[in-house]
Amino acid sequence: MRIVVVDKKKCTPEKCASECLKFCPVARGGTEIITIPEGGKAIILEDPCIGCGICVHKCPFDAISVINLPEGTGSMTHRYGQNGFGLFGLPSPTGSVGLIGPNGTGKSTIANLFSGKLTPNFGAESEDEQANREKVLNTYAGTELGSYFKELFDNKIRVALKPQEVTHLPKMFKGTVSELLNKVSEANETNKLEPISQELGISHIFSRSLSDLSGGELQRVAIAAALLKKSDLVIVDEPGSFLDVYERLRVAEVLRKYSKRLFVIEHDLIMLDYLSDTVNLMYGRPGVFGIVSMKKNTRTGVNEFLDGFLTAENVRIRDEPLTFLIRPPSEAGTESLLDFPKFLVDLGGFKLTSPAGQIRKSEIIGVLGRNALGKTTWVKTLAGQIKPKEGKLDTDLKISYKPQYIEPEEIPVAAMFKMIEVDTAINLNRDIYTPLELSHLLTRFVNELSGGELQRVTIGLCLAQEADLYLFDEPSAYLDSEQRVKVAKLIRRLTQSRNKATIVVEHDLMLIDYLSDRLMLFTGKPGTEGVASSPMDVKTGMNAFLKDVNITLRRDPQSRRPRINKPGSKKDKELRAENQFYEA
Repeated sequence: MRIVVVDKKKCTPEKCASECLKFCPVARGGTEIITIPEGGKAIILEDPCIGCGICVHKCPFDAISVINLPEGTGSMTHRYGQNGFGLFGLPSPTGSVGLIGPNGTGKSTIANLFSGKLTPNFGAESEDEQANREKVLNTYAGTELGSYFKELFDNKIRVALKPQEVTHLPKMFKGTVSELLNKVSEANETNKLEPISQELGISHIFSRSLSDLSGGELQRVAIAAALLKKSDLVIVDEPGSFLDVYERLRVAEVLRKYSKRLFVIEHDLIMLDYLSDTVNLMYGRPGVFGIVSMKKNTRTGVNEFLDGFLTAENVRIRDEPLTFLIRPPSEAGTESLLDFPKFLVDLGGFKLTSPAGQIRKSEIIGVLGRNALGKTTWVKTLAGQIKPKEGKLDTDLKISYKPQYIEPEEIPVAAMFKMIEVDTAINLNRDIYTPLELSHLLTRFVNELSGGELQRVTIGLCLAQEADLYLFDEPSAYLDSEQRVKVAKLIRRLTQSRNKATIVVEHDLMLIDYLSDRLMLFTGKPGTEGVASSPMDVKTGMNAFLKDVNITLRRDPQSRRPRINKPGSKKDKELRAENQFYEA
């Protein structure tokens, strides 16, 4: 079984010589397989395609994908038109279900299918909605999916969807937070408005316009709106975006408390693990096709994702597993790279105090704390972009800095790499382009990239430079779980192999746990005052941090990954009795 996909954004026949048609051996043999309508995009028939891949390599815009699908894939569930993305399979929307997998493999498509925004078309183009619905009911007759879609089509099941792009909310609704939440609340659901708003920490912004809110505030308002709707199923697409660790855990508690049935898409695996009872893994080729795995209990599913092998399906989805090893502090080295003094930064309405500390060679320091406590300010001060009011941070070190917010430029990606001083100790293709999947982006303009693509390019630019100290501010933003795995492994490998030092500001607890040799914690009053700690060992730092967050973490016996204990569980009580919140 073969799938051929033409990326309509990349395919520009007016700028090429129709290489796909000219070099196709089937077309040259006289069989009609590729047509290029005037003013349109290339259309490739899948049945006569022999899968030679010549059109893929000859296309100057990298617009064509020809993939031989794995055995046992089954029939297609939904397709976005001829030569469009194809989805195979669906999870069962019962209980609290989580989806894990790369961006572009169909997770948001599934959310739209379950919310009724799309109807499964099984790969056939048809504008007859009633016929499509009848085919869905016939195909899934006698199954949980059949029952679900029948209730959905008969308007007997109500779905609340929290979309992925919460930054679009101000364009969809012009008004205040109070006006939005009161509008979406049903008459018999308004009693939830006050407790949900208080528990999500948004009561104080009721009078503000949506257009004046930050990303984190918009996220919590969107979640509140979904929970306040009268619904039988709540679908939340990436609820952790823009939120710090404290806010993510608070959101997770509220979602579990107020959802009858929950369907969650999330790349923070600790948060997804905590929210879900069962999971389905997504795999395939991003932007081309996606396959839904069998239902798995959450522990098994996340472990199989990290291991890269799906046991029941007998499918390998990653070449190497991600393992969580217990590292003694000595592995990070003890040779000092930088001894920095105590300093004070005064930005007018915000002050940051940092004690003296030491950064060692071949170590990674993780930085944790609430938003608006000065983590980014501290990193910028270390990078020389902010001058402290007290204390001197003059250093001869070469510093490579990946900022939190990235301004895209109108320049090809390849040109960006030519503008930096590349470290002679690395090979760009082997150490940067391949693990970060940048090769196909080199000819693209930076300002045309998606958020995830731009993030990977910027991480690559930071790691490729010759430097003594590498600074990363929220490298996981916009990256899916798969990409976070690859970035974490790459940062650790290059830090140790080059005997450099790295500092990572991050809200993904599993990423911090995997990367960090030592930790720094930020406390204080958000937006007003921040206090940094000196670097400390991971166990001490995580214990202090988790105690403040009021959760405990245990180790999975198989993968060694950290998992949140359910409040009041046996393990939770055991750790609290020992005043230990982190199982190292």
